[in-house]
Formats: sequence, C-alpha cells, structure tokens
Amino acid sequence: MEPLNIEDLINILGSTVKHDDQNKAITFLTMLLTYTEEDQINLGYLAESSTGKSYIPLELAWYFPIEDVLKLGYASPTSFFYDYGVLMLKEGIPVNWEMRPTKSKVKEDLEFEKDEPSKEEVEIAYKREVRRWKELLKGSYYLVDWHQKIVIFLDMPHDLLLQRLRPLLSHDSKEIPIKVTDKRERHGLRTKNIVVRGYPTVIFCSAKSNLAEQEKTRLLLLSPEISQEKLRETIALKIEKESDREAFNKWMESHPDRVALKKRVQLVKSARIKYVKIPEELRSQIYTQFLEDHKYLIPRHQRDITRLLALIKAHALLNFMHRKREGETIIVEDEDVMAGFQLYKGVAEANELGLSPELYEIYQKIKPYIGSEGITRLDFQKAYFREFHKPVGYDYAGLILKTLVGAGLLYEEPDPNDKRKTRYMSFEGGVKNSFTVEGAIPIEKFSPPSEDSYISKVYESLRKQLTEPFYDHRAIELICKLRQCGYEEAEKVFKTFVDEGKVFLNAYGLWEWVK
Repeated sequence: MEPLNIEDLINILGSTVKHDDQNKAITFLTMLLTYTEEDQINLGYLAESSTGKSYIPLELAWYFPIEDVLKLGYASPTSFFYDYGVLMLKEGIPVNWEMRPTKSKVKEDLEFEKDEPSKEEVEIAYKREVRRWKELLKGSYYLVDWHQKIVIFLDMPHDLLLQRLRPLLSHDSKEIPIKVTDKRERHGLRTKNIVVRGYPTVIFCSAKSNLAEQEKTRLLLLSPEISQEKLRETIALKIEKESDREAFNKWMESHPDRVALKKRVQLVKSARIKYVKIPEELRSQIYTQFLEDHKYLIPRHQRDITRLLALIKAHALLNFMHRKREGETIIVEDEDVMAGFQLYKGVAEANELGLSPELYEIYQKIKPYIGSEGITRLDFQKAYFREFHKPVGYDYAGLILKTLVGAGLLYEEPDPNDKRKTRYMSFEGGVKNSFTVEGAIPIEKFSPPSEDSYISKVYESLRKQLTEPFYDHRAIELICKLRQCGYEEAEKVFKTFVDEGKVFLNAYGLWEWVK
C-alpha cells in the first residue's frame, strides 16, 4: 500500500463526512490507536443538538471491524455493568449458566437413581444443589472487557458512571475494580464486584456543554462545523442517500478508496503493533516546538501533550508498513511529527481553555460586541442571532456566558444602572499561546502582584468562581487563565491573597475565602 498523508485521509473520509476536516481526521486516527497497547485517548463531541455530534464517529466506525465497536445509548451506573459484563468465577472462568440448578434438572438426575423420587426428596436435593451453586459463585465478579474496543456513547452517561470510569479514562490502571449495590436482591442491598479491563478508545457525544472539569481534562474536545458550505453539502448528501438507500449503500461498499482504507485498518489490527516509539532526536524537536507554542505553561498541559503525542503516533500507525519495525514496535518519523502538530494546532486553543471548539467560536464571534461596558444576557442573545442567524434561548445564553466566565475569558460585574442585572466583561483572552497571539508579554515583565491594579479584578472573579472550599492548585490554575501568566507568577498572586488575609486554610486542609 502507498503511504497515506492527512490530506489523502481527509479526502477519503469526505466521501460521507463533508467538511469537518480536522474533526474527521482526528477521530479516525484516535480510533486507530485502539490497536496499540496503551496509547488510546478519549474524545468528547460537545455541541448543541442537530449539529451532527454522533454522525462523525458513527460514520467512521464503518471502517473498523464490527466486533471492535460498541455503540451505547444512555446508561445508568449499575445496569451498564450488568448489560455489558460477563459473570466470571473467582478463577477467571466465565460462569456456565447451564450448570445452574433447577428443580426439573434435579428431578431428572434423581430419576436415574430412583424411578419415582418423592417431592420431599426432590426438594432436599434441589436445596443441596442451590447451596453448591452459591458456594461456586462466591468471589465471582462481572468482567467488562474493553481491551482494544471503540466505545461510542451516543448520549452522555449518568454522572456516577462517569465518575467510576475516570481512572480508566486516565489510564491509571488496566484493571479497575468497582463495587456496586444491587437493589434486585431478595434480602435487601447486596454488593456486586465489577472489573473493567483494558484501555478502550472512548468517544462521548453530548449536547451538555458544561461538563465537569475532571471530565474535560480527560477528553480531547471537538465540535462539528456549522458553516453554510458544510450545511449545503450535507443536505445534498442526505438527499442522495435517502432518495435511493440501496444504491447509496452499494456505492459506499464498493468505493475503491473506502474499501482500501477499511483494508488498511484491518492490516493495522492484524499487525499486532503494541508500541509506537518516538526516537530521541524527534523528542527534542517536539519539546522545543511545544514550548515555543506555549509560552505560559499550566498544569493541564501535562495532559495536552499526551494528546499531541497520540496524534503523532497515530499517523505513524496509519503508515506502519512504511515505518521501521522492531518486534512489536514501530518508529515515528519526522512527517508524523509534522502531521500531529498540524492536527493539534486546530483544536489546541479551545481545549487548553477547557472549552469545546463550538463555545470558543461563539466567544470569538461575540467578542467584538462586548466593548468596554460589557454585555447583558439580552445583548448576547441579539449578537448571537446576528452572527449565527438563529435564536438562542435565555437559559442557554446564560449557560454559555457562565461557561466563558469559568474559562476565564469573561468576568461578571453588576450593571451600574440596574444592580439586578449582570454585565459580562471581557479580559484580553484566556491562556495565550503563539498559535493565535502575537507579541505576548514575557512573564518577567509583569508588575509585582501588590502593585498591579488588575489583582482586585482577579480576586473578585476567583471569589465568584470558587464558592466552596478549594485546593490551592485550583485557584492558581484559574489565576493563570485570568492573569495570562505562568504558574510561578500565579502562585505569587495567590500568596498575596494569603498574606493580605483574604483567604485562610481550614481544618480539612482546604482554602476558604474570609467572609
């Protein structure tokens, strides 16, 4: 097979996914990483309804073996494990349910020994077999095996389920033990043991834009395009598809480039490549480039660099037949690094602010309307309609504005003419990096915190966002965003608040604002 670059990949995927070039390339490469040992990453498609959040991952799943793709709807914390888990004996052997005793089976066994066993004999034998069965099941557990699986959640699962899956999404351990209670037990609640095994590729599709921070940092956030050009081409494609589904499906199945890409995926799986190695000289290149693109580092960059490295490795995996191989390992080349940076660059700014690309685009479009006096929620609704040619509800407008405040792009001030209203004011930006910002001010040129008039606004914004007891690193990360500075500078700002008696450490080791 010939080498395949990003442009070629985008063209092939464009047969059924119009525009969304970066989204479809990143999604496909992420799904391809499923076949490595532990380089999988997770995606979150966050956007409002009817934008095609689930369409892209579902459409790209066509290229992957059907047995490797799990498409899941909403799942509660307990039913999920029972529905997708296999009950295992403590020795690691699947339970053979044909061995489960029933009165009819017990009676048949007794009839081999005695022609007509009495009801009492059958009952005694049945109870004995039930005791043996329960003894056999002691120490059993439900196994959810997600090794080299692509898991697509078509709707955001229950929050409690997300919490239980966090260690898996973070690759903390390949096997995660979980305990759940089963209300269906005859004698009240009973604890059941669950083991989730393997590092899957997990893709979440949700209209919920205000995900918890812990979920956001575990996902590479994407949003479908909503440009007029894309919508026109998508409508034309739907007309073509739904006018003659049989002909369209035949065309899809026989398209030579699609068939070749599907075959390439199968070859990647069959190659059993566990690891993708980045040589020393390219590691230095990646490090230097990442620091050039991020002049102000924040803690979440430790996770962001993992996603960049994953895209680099995925491009090498796509072309594994043209890469040097050492046993179960292939070696990354310079063109893989270039491709990884090319893809990551397009989604870096929004992700490093903890925003979906959709919300970041809204901010960019609305920012010129804010001005020095800020905007109210009603002003935002009017500006939104002017830019996107559709209305936005009052509640959803408030949610968007609150999310932008949480990202440190806006801050709230009471309306000077009507204290019941809130005006949203703009900072210069969130976490600045060289992808979009020129002439960034070096850290050492900032004024000392105690002399900076901007400190009071940072303090007020922190108090509004951190309303519960908090750890210092959480406040420092927010200061990094609000002040557009490095971590050390943000620590100095926080220490200023401590020295001035604005915040104190409670008995539980958490910080609280002085009332």
